[in-house]
Amino acid sequence: EVLSRKRFVQRPFLFVVLVRTIFYFLIITFWLTIINGVWYVIKGDLSVYEHLNLYFKNEIYIVNLGFTFLGLLLTVGVTQINSLHRKGELISFVMGKYHFPREVERIFCFIDLKSSTSIAEKLGHLKFALFLKDYYSDITEALRETNAQIYQYVGDEIVLSWSYENGLANNNFINCFFQMREIINDLKPKYMDRYGVYPEFKAGVHGGKVIVTWIGELKKEIVYIGDVLNTTSRIQEYCKSLGKDFLISEELLKKVNQLGEIKASYVENTILRGKESKIILHSLELRGQKN
Repeated sequence: EVLSRKRFVQRPFLFVVLVRTIFYFLIITFWLTIINGVWYVIKGDLSVYEHLNLYFKNEIYIVNLGFTFLGLLLTVGVTQINSLHRKGELISFVMGKYHFPREVERIFCFIDLKSSTSIAEKLGHLKFALFLKDYYSDITEALRETNAQIYQYVGDEIVLSWSYENGLANNNFINCFFQMREIINDLKPKYMDRYGVYPEFKAGVHGGKVIVTWIGELKKEIVYIGDVLNTTSRIQEYCKSLGKDFLISEELLKKVNQLGEIKASYVENTILRGKESKIILHSLELRGQKN
């Protein structure tokens, strides 16, 4: 899966399902042959060839292979369909979770592409769409390693979410941003060669209590409702006026034990657009490196 993941990114659904199913099927068949071959060597009453010949002609073996192939086809198909939803969303729907509104604590991170309008004008709509597709594909590994859940894609903006447990573990919600930036910096030559520009982004992060529930009939979706999302969005917008790449609320920063190589710098105590109460903002950056 790790070695072949990128090969399937732009392949059609049926192609991916069939190819993965066939490969898994061949791998299982290979190891069944090896294991049974070793067992027959230990048993020693007939030659390995004779035992395997009987094994492969056995009706139970043929039936098991058929059920194995169908099981793999179903499993791989459901896995691919599950990728259309947020992580764990399909299971939550099947189990009836969040069918009634519940209050939960979540961390949210709004990440916005810098200069997206000028990039779109330079590349044109079609090439800009390919640019975004590459960008979202390339940062996937950072999201996977930091247990980030993709809440929404909003054009050139991506909204990430964590439970407090997953987000605070190993500072996942902070490290995600810097891992994303490291990946893009490593791939900068590829983007410059292909598009003449590369993705740069800014982010705002905040957390707190929100309401989560399923909505919709024609299209069902889990949504989070609460002031936390509005505040996080405003924090991200504030990055531009402050000239910062990554802002965090002091309320969430206080819940972080140790920042390690990350440095938090006080920015200001301000009232965000559309808000009444003040919020204290800090900038996050790697030590020895400026935004």
